Amino acid sequence: MTKAGEIETPLTVMPEKLRLGQSASFTMGYAIHVRDHEKFDLAGRRSVMGFPLPPWQRPFVWTETQCVKFIESAWLGLNLGTYSFNQPDSLNKKLDGLLIDGQQRMRAIERYLDDEFPVFGYRWSEVTEVDRRRFDMSVAFHAYITSSEDEDWLRSYYDLMNFGGTPHTEGQRARADTEEAGR
Repeated sequence: MTKAGEIETPLTVMPEKLRLGQSASFTMGYAIHVRDHEKFDLAGRRSVMGFPLPPWQRPFVWTETQCVKFIESAWLGLNLGTYSFNQPDSLNKKLDGLLIDGQQRMRAIERYLDDEFPVFGYRWSEVTEVDRRRFDMSVAFHAYITSSEDEDWLRSYYDLMNFGGTPHTEGQRARADTEEAGR
């Protein structure tokens, strides 16, 4: 309550958090399951790991070296970041299953599962069944699941997720100084 003539200070001045979807704790096995079992309507669309890609998303740009480093991180149990896909409440075939964020990581997984490169000296087809189970069930790869019927909102979400950072240069690596000293 304020006295006459005083200005009331609002409780908050910062915007509310965006509701970007439901956080889901998955293992790598979920992504592999989608690849092998989900049947989204791909109808001539680009896709990765069974997820359709929106036409406005950039193409695959990671190098093989980046793919190998990502899969090495998975085997070592490092944080892999997240991916985001859309599951609208209705079966809107145009928007159902759209991979909104995570294409580069998903494509790296797909290429590894397709034996396109070795990791730690082994292609996927060469690892043991025990290793495959460990990769499927114990490698955490979390997701955000949106539920939108609005393609413009999904485009905005994509832009928020992908255009805020500044890429590092090689000279900005934490080990750049020690690598230079070792040469």
